[in-house]
Amino acid sequence: MERFSRLDWVSILLAVGATLIGVIVLYGGGVTGEDLAVRKIYLLVLCVVVMLVFANINYQLLGSYAPIIYAVGLLVLILVLVPFIGKQVKGARSWIRIGGFGLQPAEFMKLVMVIVLSKYLVLRESEIGKLKELILPTILVAIPSLLIAAQPDLGGAVMFMSILFSMLFIGGANTAVLFGFAIISFVAVFTPMFLEYERYIIVDDIYNALRDTHFRLADAVRILSFEVWEVAENISYQTRLVQDKTLVAWAKETLSQGDNLRVFWQTAADIEKNSPNFLRDMLRNSTVMISIGLTGIFFYGLGFLGNFMTGSRWMKRVGNIALIIGLAFGLGFTFNKFVNFKPHQVIRIVSFVNPDKFQKGAGYQLRHSLITVGSGKFAGKGLFQGDMSKGETPFLPEWYNDFIFSVVGEQLGFWGAGLLLLLLFGLVLRAINIAVTSKDDFGAMLASGIALIFFLHVFINIGISLGLLPVTGIPLSFVSYGGSHMLLCYICLGILINIYRRRFINA
Repeated sequence: MERFSRLDWVSILLAVGATLIGVIVLYGGGVTGEDLAVRKIYLLVLCVVVMLVFANINYQLLGSYAPIIYAVGLLVLILVLVPFIGKQVKGARSWIRIGGFGLQPAEFMKLVMVIVLSKYLVLRESEIGKLKELILPTILVAIPSLLIAAQPDLGGAVMFMSILFSMLFIGGANTAVLFGFAIISFVAVFTPMFLEYERYIIVDDIYNALRDTHFRLADAVRILSFEVWEVAENISYQTRLVQDKTLVAWAKETLSQGDNLRVFWQTAADIEKNSPNFLRDMLRNSTVMISIGLTGIFFYGLGFLGNFMTGSRWMKRVGNIALIIGLAFGLGFTFNKFVNFKPHQVIRIVSFVNPDKFQKGAGYQLRHSLITVGSGKFAGKGLFQGDMSKGETPFLPEWYNDFIFSVVGEQLGFWGAGLLLLLLFGLVLRAINIAVTSKDDFGAMLASGIALIFFLHVFINIGISLGLLPVTGIPLSFVSYGGSHMLLCYICLGILINIYRRRFINA
């Protein structure tokens, strides 16, 4: 009885309360939702058992075995990419089947990174303000991020980088250096994504230019839509299009026939030539990008030399700014050459700005999410009365996972959604409180990292549902149906409880 009395019942009640709200709204989603709700209840029982196990394992052991945990996590991520081991779902190879259960290793790798970063930041606490101390943690996070991006799972990779920057900030890293890293990372990712988007938005112009003189080719371009570029570069490319397969096969064959491919590329070049875009042309010009990168590094060298010879701080600052610009453009060039963002990933990111322009594509989910959450108004339609998620082809796709907050708003209204927010953000605040009251640095960092995982998932998922952030496929902690993420959440909760119970033992 004493062990149970020392559990953090506040955190448990907040987490279970949020989970039960998820069960309720799932049950109101028709036959499919009822089946998912029953599964979620079974999963809840399993998660509570796992939570109690972790609540009774000294969290200090996690720090002691951090290198081994990290190595195992990397190994599993690599196995996911092996065709006969990893399972492909909706175009992404991110699952591993164990018995009758499917797990997403990328979910558990989030906690692994928090454990590794927490241990590193504690060990290097007095040196973390130096630039060189940020190299190792960046590499440790970059490796799994690249493996996850290769699945491909862009949202998961972005989540890892967010955890890295936030943990370094909490751990006391130099804010100016982190800001510089953020700029470099943004330019590196923005460059290939922006150029891919620029290619997409001229597809309609290419169709209009071809339809009078090359109507068959124009029809092929219209059918292939934004994936026409992938097909034009590699005729064996497997499209993600949901149209009739025979029609898609005809379009691919037509595009590759005779002079059609040459006409397509020439038409695209003529359209871009007649519509100059300074940013597009600069980022696409390899000579310009390399020149800016090398110039930035050169001026950094001058600034470093000037500071060494004269002791002038302004020269060092100017040199640092030049280095940031040089590395940003250098990595932007590198990413554009070696990182291949898929068209659907790019459109997912930009469609939230103007979902009406992508009504039948990436903007479909977002528009219907806004309609769903708004239809509940203040009081909601009532328990189990939602109709946006019912039927074999629901009005709101993926409602049970990425967009479950919209269904909460539909069934329970503003007040029910507000209650869910109180539970979830209350849990985040509780985790922060556990971090503050922890009497050892590793426990404090670990609890802070767990609070960060909860906060990022809640903030990003709800932001996506309300159209404030681009669609990236991030589940809502404790509420969404996803079993892997739910299991991760309760493991994290068990570790939090363990830190809470031992706050005086480790004094």
